[in-house]
Amino acid sequence: MECKQNQCQHTNPIPFNNKFFCKFCGIHMPQDGNVAIKSTKFLFPGYINPIQNLKSQWNRSVPVAQLPSDYQRQRLSLIDYMMEWSEKLGLSINSLFLAVQFLDYFVSQKKVDPIQYRLYGATCLMLAAKSIELDERIPFISKLRRYTYLPYATIDFRKCECQIIKQFNWNLQYTTLIDWAETVMSLGIVYEQDELSQTETILKEKATNIIQLQQNNQQTKQDNIKEQLETTPKKSTFISKNIYNKVQEKFTKLCLTLLKDGSYLDKDPSELTLSLIGCVRKICGLKHPLPNCLLELYENIQPKFQDSIADLLSKQTKQPTSVIGKAFINDLDFFSLQNYKNRIL
Repeated sequence: MECKQNQCQHTNPIPFNNKFFCKFCGIHMPQDGNVAIKSTKFLFPGYINPIQNLKSQWNRSVPVAQLPSDYQRQRLSLIDYMMEWSEKLGLSINSLFLAVQFLDYFVSQKKVDPIQYRLYGATCLMLAAKSIELDERIPFISKLRRYTYLPYATIDFRKCECQIIKQFNWNLQYTTLIDWAETVMSLGIVYEQDELSQTETILKEKATNIIQLQQNNQQTKQDNIKEQLETTPKKSTFISKNIYNKVQEKFTKLCLTLLKDGSYLDKDPSELTLSLIGCVRKICGLKHPLPNCLLELYENIQPKFQDSIADLLSKQTKQPTSVIGKAFINDLDFFSLQNYKNRIL
């Protein structure tokens, strides 16, 4: 993905809430002069302070303690199904996150028959698409039935849809973790002045020297090169576009990891996002996980979950990438087994 770097001169900063943003590209302009690297995907004019705007929006937290035990056991497999359906229907990742939030909140507030969890999951996916997708991408009930293989009639989907909408009091506006992630990416979380703990140049030099050593059998030259490598001081370098792409990719994967984990559903999304930024920057090898220019933007927000997220990642086992297997074991219904051959063909 092409990076938005040095294409905008940031000549027209505008203030919002004592913070400055570029009027043309929307990048946050910290007082220390750091310049953020930004993808053209997140290019937008700066008219507001997005962080303050997100914090002021209504956020419906999910009371984890109220989630039924049956649902908690099936939740991971349900998300796997919803990810598969979302991919087949061509929906965005924003619709997936919104649908899972709908399902989590509804099940925590309303008693649902465990055998119908997937019916409600598919309906939540349709409602999420209706909320944020373009009209041509919205999967209506006929298409939803065809892609999900669920043995329910159209009237069942309609009843389910009405129940969810009434429970939400007809308010389907919800700020998800991926919304926060895209917002902070648009403001910039990687800077040109960022430094790595060890430069790519030094690593390339070491690789080149190893190849040369393999081709040259002169023991004296080999010892000299090894000594030179060991005594070369580690230096820092300015950030590259490849690092930015890596940070962006890791950020999205970490958001999916937390979505599947389910233990952060009732946490403050601003604190969770800042914690994710620190984890991602550290994983990608940046010298300072949370530099002052980032803390300046997220004032009065603390990265309370950075250590717990890092601990989760260190203990994380490989998540199932397909619904085949674990999903069938956990579900209480049997109609997926009847469609097993159709799902894998």
